[in-house]
Amino acid sequence: MTTSSTCSTMLSSSLISTDAIKPEGAPGDSPSCWLCLEEGADASGKALIRNCSCRGTSGYAHISCIINYAEHKGRQCYESESSNHNFSNVCKYFKCCPNCNQEYLNDVQCDLSKAMVSFVERKLHDGTPQASYLRIIALVDRIFILSEGTSEEGTSEGQVICSKLTFLMDEMDNAMKAKTYYAMGCFHGSIGNLKNEKGYFEMARNLLQDTDADTNSNMMTSLSDIAEIEVRLNGSNSSSDVDSLRKQYEETFVRSGPESTLTIDAGVSLAKALRSADRNIEAEKLLANLVATSRRVHGEDHHCTKSAATALQGVTDELLGDPSSTNSEFDDVEALVPIDMKSEAQSPMYTIKSWDESGT
Repeated sequence: MTTSSTCSTMLSSSLISTDAIKPEGAPGDSPSCWLCLEEGADASGKALIRNCSCRGTSGYAHISCIINYAEHKGRQCYESESSNHNFSNVCKYFKCCPNCNQEYLNDVQCDLSKAMVSFVERKLHDGTPQASYLRIIALVDRIFILSEGTSEEGTSEGQVICSKLTFLMDEMDNAMKAKTYYAMGCFHGSIGNLKNEKGYFEMARNLLQDTDADTNSNMMTSLSDIAEIEVRLNGSNSSSDVDSLRKQYEETFVRSGPESTLTIDAGVSLAKALRSADRNIEAEKLLANLVATSRRVHGEDHHCTKSAATALQGVTDELLGDPSSTNSEFDDVEALVPIDMKSEAQSPMYTIKSWDESGT
């Protein structure tokens, strides 16, 4: 996910040259927009794009056509379903390709999330609770996407959205408030405001304690994030920080299982603390297993996989640049595995394995 300013850069990866791509068996043909059926760029000069699971020459479209289609379908769904509070279909055409049913990714996702906010604010402003709630959903979705970028334009947009969400807090239930605080915490963390990040995460955690954790599992990562942010705020690299995060990791593993996104995120937090404590070899081995598990279970593009892979790359680069690192760190690796979890049958994801054993 990217900010709006990075969309134009990333868009080049999915722009389609009508001279370069030809359908098999029809070398003289070029892909066309599945909505308007026109080849080449649209009236504004923007070329065909595709960023979903469609294959061959299917699935290509102009971003303007996708937006028009999503607005048309969204308005239809809103008018027919608002009475029973079923809003999911209103936004789904901004989020998923109707041909392959996969969520749009990268540049297309970025453009459509911004378009979704514009749509609900321009066309669904009838003053009803349904319209207000839908606006909140669109704004929260957008702030999550902006939290993945660091551009000046994205920062400005995110700050405006945070102000809007703060104004709308009184209209939210506790579950939505928790999700909103968590999204705002992610955004402030992405722009380096650790104090606000920690504050928003703590508010999300407090609210989640009164809600069903199973329905808010992705937000529960804030529990482990808070301890990590404390380390960064205080500049502390003591072993007590590692012990605290390791305890949270072990508890999350027992509660949620080795393949849960909660466990993976908690493991990444532990690995970062290990790195801060100059225990890079432990961190590298832990992250290698987290990456392998997340890639296998959740896929290459999942945020858990990307987060763990980025952390692993940072540790690996640091080790390669530090020839003084020795295998002495392995003496403490066994401490990563709780005593009651060391049986092979349980196979906790953070048991240290070789690259071959982890499937990578």
